[in-house]
Amino acid sequence: MLVLVALLACAAALSQSEVAAAASPATPPFAWKIETADSSGNTGVHSSITLAGADTPYISYQDSANSEVLLAHRDGANWSSELVAGRGNFAGDTNVVVAPNNTIEMSYFDRAQRAIMYAAKGASGWATMRVDSGFSEGFNRLALNPLGNPCLVYTGFDGSLRYAAWNGAEWSIDVVDQTTVTSRYADLVFDGLGRPHISYSGNGNLLYAERTSSGWSRVIVDSTPRAGLYSRIRLDSRGTPHIAYYASANASLMYATRWSVGWSAELVDGQGDAGVDLSFAIDRQDRAQIAYYSRIAGDLRFAIKADPRWIRETVDTGGVSGWYTGTAIDSRGLPHISYYDWTEGTLRQAEGAIALQVRTLTASQVDPSSATLRGELVALGIHPGVAVEFALYPVNGPDTVYRAGNLTAAGGFSLVVRNLTTDMMYGFRAVGIAGNETAQGSTVSFRLASAPPPSPPYALFIGTGIAAIVGVTILVLAVRRRKRPPSPGSPIR
Repeated sequence: MLVLVALLACAAALSQSEVAAAASPATPPFAWKIETADSSGNTGVHSSITLAGADTPYISYQDSANSEVLLAHRDGANWSSELVAGRGNFAGDTNVVVAPNNTIEMSYFDRAQRAIMYAAKGASGWATMRVDSGFSEGFNRLALNPLGNPCLVYTGFDGSLRYAAWNGAEWSIDVVDQTTVTSRYADLVFDGLGRPHISYSGNGNLLYAERTSSGWSRVIVDSTPRAGLYSRIRLDSRGTPHIAYYASANASLMYATRWSVGWSAELVDGQGDAGVDLSFAIDRQDRAQIAYYSRIAGDLRFAIKADPRWIRETVDTGGVSGWYTGTAIDSRGLPHISYYDWTEGTLRQAEGAIALQVRTLTASQVDPSSATLRGELVALGIHPGVAVEFALYPVNGPDTVYRAGNLTAAGGFSLVVRNLTTDMMYGFRAVGIAGNETAQGSTVSFRLASAPPPSPPYALFIGTGIAAIVGVTILVLAVRRRKRPPSPGSPIR
């Protein structure tokens, strides 16, 4: 029978190597906190999200019921929305960015004017200007160059791919691709030298364009029929471009990376017609984070690249939700996703929090009949407190669960057990329980040491030793006595 001896809250007992090996604060799986940002009804399509200040979310979107372009932001625990443009006739993408001087800037498509529009919020409210004539579907993306100036990539009125850059006085417009019949789903990002990189879909292919010293260079990334829909492009810390996109032919979410020898593509999610309405960001650890919609399941999904594999999660399964996603990464590396809930007709935000996580650490102070079991609560998730315990079992035997207390902060915990079976192999794992969520660490094994052979009683050892010494002394004296030569003049016996 195992006997509980002590409970130790021992965060300080972790070695430096164990602390260094602890899970990153942004390690999946995530516990998703879902909020309704605008519940006015039939609102939230074509959303985009950015974070400002202390990770404050701002979401641009369209209100279909009232034909308006709106901006929502969260102040503390409350969401509010403000009018940017309308009432009117709007279609296609909306985008929002926050400039280095904290100016909020947006773009959208005004279908009544057939124009790509730019808006910036100043002290007196929103000011808007017309950039160029656009295509009826309203494809446009807004990004800031390294100088903080707004730039746009969009489909022109004639179906050509166009790039517009604000030079401080006016918009400078380039035609990037006029040979493609209709360029759709364009996205824009800048490298450290201020050079624009563009992904887009055209002629049934995924395409890529970049501006070099000699002009615009264009290549086919994926020639699979109907590839490149909903394309999004980002650069990693080395300046390598990555493109997330939907391949209609195989109804899958795909991911392409440019190497020195060309582009390669890999499958991210091929289940349930996945990859529609995707959005994409790369965090400071160079991990791709993608939000997207699964049409067959009707849910919002999320994928993160944890080399060499992808980790996929379902974020929202409440009805049909996950249209028109936007993705932003906060200062902790956690995702924020804006999207439209079709069932409720609302704008929502899903914020990734660290899920409940525990680790099992190696047992310490193992002797022939006892051991100290150790674990670590890595993250509480969205819970204020977590009950921690150990499941201990002899190999091939049943589990015995021992409560180890309650923790309200991440840290180590341990438990000393005695009366274990000598020379037995045991396995154990740390467990955390909070609400309806349970997390378990991996199983760690240890073997109890064999008991040392019994020693003779101390008095017997002393008596035996004295007798041996006396015996040896007598023997030596006798030997010496027999070997002594006779003295001169002594009689010989």
